[in-house]
Amino acid sequence: MSSGNGELSVSVKSYNSNIVIVFSLLWIMFIAVQLISRPYKKMEFPLVTNRLSGNLSNIGFLVTGCLFGGITSSLVGVLLRLITYFMFDRSQVVFNRFFLSDLLLGIFVAILYMLLFSALGYFIGVLAQLNVSFVIIIPAVILGVLRVYNDFSQSVFKFFAFEVSLIMFVLKVIITSTILFSFSIFLSNRKEVSK
Repeated sequence: MSSGNGELSVSVKSYNSNIVIVFSLLWIMFIAVQLISRPYKKMEFPLVTNRLSGNLSNIGFLVTGCLFGGITSSLVGVLLRLITYFMFDRSQVVFNRFFLSDLLLGIFVAILYMLLFSALGYFIGVLAQLNVSFVIIIPAVILGVLRVYNDFSQSVFKFFAFEVSLIMFVLKVIITSTILFSFSIFLSNRKEVSK
């Protein structure tokens, strides 16, 4: 952002880790979809006795990935600010006050968003494994809903993104993730362990 009146020019650049968090969300969703694929099922076949234990181990792995991704992607913002501070002229760098509580809140919220995206990805992966036609139907439905029912997709986005109460946000994410993981377990229990 730049501003000026001819004699004085001001340029403001903001550094944060938003793009890293977005890529981490895409990463965890991709991993969740891949955990359901045939090559991964063949790898876990000697270790898994039934479908429930396979699903629970996959969910445990995704939660661990969410913890790792949430912590590292949030800490990249701090690293970026430190690099900026030491690489550029310090007199031109303005820092807002840094509070550890803000960092911990950011880490916690990033972990919750990753949990939500991993549950959605796992559910999409289970649907795609049930029938091959879902590979085409699911993206078409998602794009169609985003294009045609714009108000609905905005209200779903606002349901999670604009929640001001941390407790309500935690409840929304945990309940939604539990429902998606439960449906995934229910739908995948109809298949054999090796498939």
